[in-house]
Amino acid sequence: MANSIFTPLYFANYFVDQIQDAKNKIVDTFVFDDKIKKSVKDFVEAQREFTKQVNRSTNEVAELTAVTFKETLEKTAKTVKSL
Repeated sequence: MANSIFTPLYFANYFVDQIQDAKNKIVDTFVFDDKIKKSVKDFVEAQREFTKQVNRSTNEVAELTAVTFKETLEKTAKTVKSL
């Protein structure tokens, strides 16, 4: 099976980017003071990075869980066959 860039992590981060980009567009549309605009956009970018890190961590835990579960099943199957 070929590796694809379209992984669950890709889609999760794509969704995050869509939401954060929409927030930035709202800020551009409705916030006129440049100092406030910069502060809000910095906050939006901090949210983006935090959420993407949560996505990476969750993905790593899910992958490790799947690998460990598979290995456990394989060892159990070998043990049962040897009985």
